[in-house]
Amino acid sequence: MELPPEIIKRIIYFVNWSWYPAIYYVFYNILDIPQPNLLQLNKFLYCSAKSGNKQLCYLAKNLGAKNFNYYMIGAASKGGHEHICRLAKKWGATDFDLMLYNAAKNGYEHLCYLAKKWRSTDFNSMLQGATMGGYKHLCYLAKEWGATEFNYMLCNAAKQGHEDLCRLAKEWGAYNFDLMLHYATKKGHENICRLAKKWGATKFNWMLYYATQERHIKLCYLAKEWGATNFNRMLLAAAYKGYEDLCYLAKEWGANNFNRMLCEATQGNHEHLCRLAKEWGANNFNEMLCEATVTNNERLCRLAKEWGATNFNVMFSLAKERGFIHLCYLAKE
Repeated sequence: MELPPEIIKRIIYFVNWSWYPAIYYVFYNILDIPQPNLLQLNKFLYCSAKSGNKQLCYLAKNLGAKNFNYYMIGAASKGGHEHICRLAKKWGATDFDLMLYNAAKNGYEHLCYLAKKWRSTDFNSMLQGATMGGYKHLCYLAKEWGATEFNYMLCNAAKQGHEDLCRLAKEWGAYNFDLMLHYATKKGHENICRLAKKWGATKFNWMLYYATQERHIKLCYLAKEWGATNFNRMLLAAAYKGYEDLCYLAKEWGANNFNRMLCEATQGNHEHLCRLAKEWGANNFNEMLCEATVTNNERLCRLAKEWGATNFNVMFSLAKERGFIHLCYLAKE
């Protein structure tokens, strides 16, 4: 059964737009559909290169794709496609450092050698890519070729939870264990946090803050156990993110800056936490009004007024500056 052109048109608009240029190429003679723009062509080139399809890369180039660095050699090295990398170089790609990084991150040793042969010299970037991907043998190769940024390696290993690579980075001279603790906390890697502490990390207030931000409750308890004391900062992070249970926990541990909690909750548009802060004693409603105006939250503006805010001139100025006309009218009201 033949589909009418209008139905085909509708189907086309529901497909993945990265492949739109190929659909245009097939249907442009029989359908009145828009010509793909340069971004669509480059995205099509990216998908074609990443999947290793040489014919589609030629099609993308013939239709007008131009970025043979990021969208072609970068994508091909992610997918491990040497023949596409060679084609990209033939067409003018020169970013072999990007190729080296992507190849190392995805574990393609043969492409690392090829990028080096083509005069890539960013072996530190290669080391970071290999660390992110968890490829120990490529970390050794990057060091052999001249990589020296072992503190960055330590951070990336901590971020990804690669304990063996953390140990290797330390063995090679990495020493920034507080930054290691920071990245491990954000990603919730308790084993790496413990390792960082064992090696000398001491910034447990920062650990508490980031654990709160990312809602790693177990790590909040661990940070407190290790000596964290800045529970007001914990309270503010919890209020901004909307974590009511962590607000209660911070208060239980001694946090008392409820005025600042009210502002952070307002910035995060969390009405229930604004009410909680007021219940706990917050009274800076003019500041709440300002924060609500800046975030364009009419409901919280009205709530601040209901609770006693009076600084409507400042509200008007802030709303006018940001183009929030409805809040300007509200301030005048």
